Amino acid sequence: MPVQLYHASLSPPSRVVRIVAKQMGLNVEEKEVNLMAGEHMKPEFLAINPFHCVPTLVDDGYALWESRSIITYLVDKYAHGHSLYPTDLQKRATINRWLLWDSATLNTSLSAYYEPIFAGKSFQPEAAELFKKNASALDESLKSTKYVAGDELSVADISIAVTVTLATAIGIDTSELKNVLKWLKQVETDLKPSTWQTLVIEPANGFRDLLRSISSSS
Repeated sequence: MPVQLYHASLSPPSRVVRIVAKQMGLNVEEKEVNLMAGEHMKPEFLAINPFHCVPTLVDDGYALWESRSIITYLVDKYAHGHSLYPTDLQKRATINRWLLWDSATLNTSLSAYYEPIFAGKSFQPEAAELFKKNASALDESLKSTKYVAGDELSVADISIAVTVTLATAIGIDTSELKNVLKWLKQVETDLKPSTWQTLVIEPANGFRDLLRSISSSS
């Protein structure tokens, strides 16, 4: 049975997993979950993931959620030693550090900017400023490295690139982050053909349009 991925097309963490799988050349059976229709709260999905979130991976009966856990698991199991998540302990620790930073710091400030829209509120400008401050730290780090964790593309680059491009799409000004913009062009070049457009840019713009639609109707 192929690996199954329950995902939502506009979901940033879902897109991270799909990009990594594609970059690995891994055949994944994708199952779309309509979050707006509440499919993630149906009994059949809750039986797989009681935390009712996407992405959720099912691999031979083993269910795993949280995108950063999924992508490291996939590389370890299906492409062990791949440069996306190498076996060298220090390289791996550096990648893990950036993944955790993205989750706990960069993406947290981005979520604080737009998530109030889903509660009928407005964008939070102070959260946008915090995001830019956090992203400036990334920009400073990229002065001395080609990628966030060294000289090779890793799962951390993919995760953080999805976060930054979403921020830009929904209206946070990232134009002053010159090193970040240069790095994003490099990541775009390194990904499989059409991946950047179909799994990074188009869904980010779709998420922007969704937020606008919700905001205008509230």
